[in-house]
Amino acid sequence: MKKMKYMSVVWGLVVVGIFVLLTFFGFLYKNKTKDYKLLEEKLVEAEKKYADQKFLYPNEGEIIKTSLKELQEAGLIEEFNVLDVACDGYVVLSHQGLVYDYKGYVHCGNYKTKGYED
Repeated sequence: MKKMKYMSVVWGLVVVGIFVLLTFFGFLYKNKTKDYKLLEEKLVEAEKKYADQKFLYPNEGEIIKTSLKELQEAGLIEEFNVLDVACDGYVVLSHQGLVYDYKGYVHCGNYKTKGYED
């Protein structure tokens, strides 16, 4: 009985240790990618203004892809870098049902948004 109690405590500590370790690495990853996520949001906000200016709204099931260069030429984005590394990107605007969906994609050095197409 004593041995079983000891094993329960050991396994409990192992589970807690794994949880703490995974949480720690999750926070490290989130902190590391924070600047890139801000760039993605910056792209989306610029695209919303650009779409309103140009009346660019896709029909149901269509997509519109707007490059960073187009947004810069429209004067909606100036600097687009992280830690002095120049970045590239684009926004995909799609229409599904009653909702317009904006998704920003960024490529900076070693970082690429999941689904980024060259």
